[in-house]
Amino acid sequence: MSADLTNTQQPVPAADANLGYLFRLAHQRFRALLQDELEDIGLTAHEYAILSVFETRAELSTSELARITQVTRQTMHPAILRLESARLLARTARNQRVVLLRPTKQGRDVLRRATKRIRAAERAVFAGLSEHEEATVRAWLAGLAEMTARPAQADPDRKDKA
Repeated sequence: MSADLTNTQQPVPAADANLGYLFRLAHQRFRALLQDELEDIGLTAHEYAILSVFETRAELSTSELARITQVTRQTMHPAILRLESARLLARTARNQRVVLLRPTKQGRDVLRRATKRIRAAERAVFAGLSEHEEATVRAWLAGLAEMTARPAQADPDRKDKA
């Protein structure tokens, strides 16, 4: 269903197209693929991202979840309410001011099922690449995510043309 949103009759961009444009198209297509894989489980890609944070943390506040998943508290709130109403997350009050969220047993079960599907989608994305090529792409993306240098600092031989 969501794949229909990204399957248009527009021509495929050339590999030398603007990098930001290529990233956006690739992200949209990958997210649509994830949505399709999670649809019958009853999760969105965003809700899966929220639940997956709990693979490495037992409990978190809404603010911490928002910060980790890079959305605002206002964006996080309806997703949390939906996951709570589906009994996938539960709240635990530490005191009057601190309320933490944790996955329920059902939430962990749904996360395991969803993760299997996400991994299958990832394998489909890398179909046709060797293990070495996949590792190279993953390392490049991870490095790009950590990139802090400005372009002139990253390439000292670069000469800007004014």
